[in-house]
Amino acid sequence: MYRRNHSVAKRSDSKSRYWDCWTIACLGVVFLLPIVSGAQEAGLTVEDALRIGEGDAYVVLGEDQDGFDLYLRAKPGLGSVLITESSADPDKKTDSFAFRAWDYNSINGDEKRILDGEFLESERPLYFLLDSTPEPDELLGEAFHIRIPFNLTYGYPWSREGQVMVHQGTWLNLRTFEKPYADYSGPWMDNPFVLAFDELPPPPPPVVEEVVEDGDLVERIRSIISRSEGNIDVVLVVDTTISMKDDVSFLRESLVPMVRRQVEGFASFRVGLVLYRDYKEAYLTRVEEFTDSLDELQRRLNRITVAGGRDLPEAVDEGVFAALTEFEWQAPERIVIQVGDAPAHEVPRGSITPEMVESEASRLGVRIIPIRLPGNEGK
Repeated sequence: MYRRNHSVAKRSDSKSRYWDCWTIACLGVVFLLPIVSGAQEAGLTVEDALRIGEGDAYVVLGEDQDGFDLYLRAKPGLGSVLITESSADPDKKTDSFAFRAWDYNSINGDEKRILDGEFLESERPLYFLLDSTPEPDELLGEAFHIRIPFNLTYGYPWSREGQVMVHQGTWLNLRTFEKPYADYSGPWMDNPFVLAFDELPPPPPPVVEEVVEDGDLVERIRSIISRSEGNIDVVLVVDTTISMKDDVSFLRESLVPMVRRQVEGFASFRVGLVLYRDYKEAYLTRVEEFTDSLDELQRRLNRITVAGGRDLPEAVDEGVFAALTEFEWQAPERIVIQVGDAPAHEVPRGSITPEMVESEASRLGVRIIPIRLPGNEGK
């Protein structure tokens, strides 16, 4: 099934706020009528047309949050989709009912259904979770669209009936048909799945560079960490060109004692280190992996040497991008603190762009806090 955050660019419309919150875990195809299908005219077998495969569907939490929208790729030979309570009983001893909504909605409320060769009529409205009319879709090209409320009903008073509240782990079944209107006179297939809810970290706030005096640097870092709720991953990204000599010395002497006091009692505190210079220097970036040992952090700071820096701009974007991509982020709070006295190159000198940095930070839920120090004479 489709997972947007692995392969699709961020969108700015209302869907993009919610579609990562739900994923579909497919349990496998369990039933198929062995009838030759017209889907073969498009080079698809019956199973190809009716099976819900990887990347064929995604779901979006509704803006009113009383349900969600299912989008299913429209393929040649797939004529309609119906949501049912379970897959069919192979022995034909137990009925499996279609789910219905309690109330009308404009997406599926007018969809017709065929049963036993005739359009199903009822004295009271029956709002089946059914779609026979694909529509254009930005992700899938053409897609069936079904609105699924969190409160569903199924069955009838004279047989078996019930209600279901849809939530984490709810079993649903996508019954796909070659013919429209969920018509069983053609081939059809069951695609059972369960819903899994993933709460993603909130999007990071905009990156705003902050200018501080040299002596305020450690206090500013302390202030950032102090706002944590006690379960945090931090990567410190530090300019190590020659103009940073005094600032690096100050970090070496003052940072660890401050951090040690601040994180006492934290459930988890891990810190990583990225050193950066510029193109045509001894190195572009150097990465020191996450550690929860402040003694190890002190040893790493003690090993820092400064050199180079022939022009004003430095490889700031490269340093921050390394912090985002070369660490195994785990904590719910994720911060990159970038410290330097020079800006990034206005025109990228390599493959890393500011847009790549922003996109990766958003994907990972990492907040970037740049701290600019006053430039030193002789830079």
